Amino acid sequence: MLELKGKYLSILGDSISTYKGVSNDTTANSTIGANPYFYQGEFPPLGKTYLARILKTFDMRLCVNNSWSGGNLSGVEDFSSGVNRAEQLSRDNGISPDFIIIFMGINDLGRGVDISVFSADYEKTLNKIKTKYPEAKVCCVNLPDRGYLKQRTEAFNNAIDTAIIKAGINFFVADLYHSRLNNDFYYMNTMDGLHPDEDGMRIIADIIEEAIKEYYSRS
Repeated sequence: MLELKGKYLSILGDSISTYKGVSNDTTANSTIGANPYFYQGEFPPLGKTYLARILKTFDMRLCVNNSWSGGNLSGVEDFSSGVNRAEQLSRDNGISPDFIIIFMGINDLGRGVDISVFSADYEKTLNKIKTKYPEAKVCCVNLPDRGYLKQRTEAFNNAIDTAIIKAGINFFVADLYHSRLNNDFYYMNTMDGLHPDEDGMRIIADIIEEAIKEYYSRS
């Protein structure tokens, strides 16, 4: 049964999930104050980001947005990587997330991270979350088809799928790759070929919301 009203949602992300004053909000979590951000001001406005749309659709509350502009998912030696930020998704006052969205991997793909490294670190990330937040439902957003590096993108998404299967029933995918947000259509809905504009944010929110509803319909 889908009942998310009042539940707490946290994000583990890269620049696409950042926003000034939110993804570096130390009143929520003291470890994220130095997190660099990409989005700010009116491009798009905060209320039109994919995160704000999801919170509104399901009447959820933001727990922690731990997103780092330019951050990789992989890199155990890099404190900014997602695998090392995965356990910092709760508030300093003790509130933990009921629901988590992981939206990372685009930087790893573009920087040529070896698929074996990405795969291992994605599994480590999910295992850390599973241990730290055992009751949380976790939506893993895969990588969109942007019309280049297609084979590597598919390999990265296969690694995400494998990690989800290993992690268990609380984990599921939001599939950007096979969605309407593919090939050149992705570029048409971005500010710079990578970062979604307002329309891109809306489409991403729609796809994640559909995945959440489908997951709960199976539960």
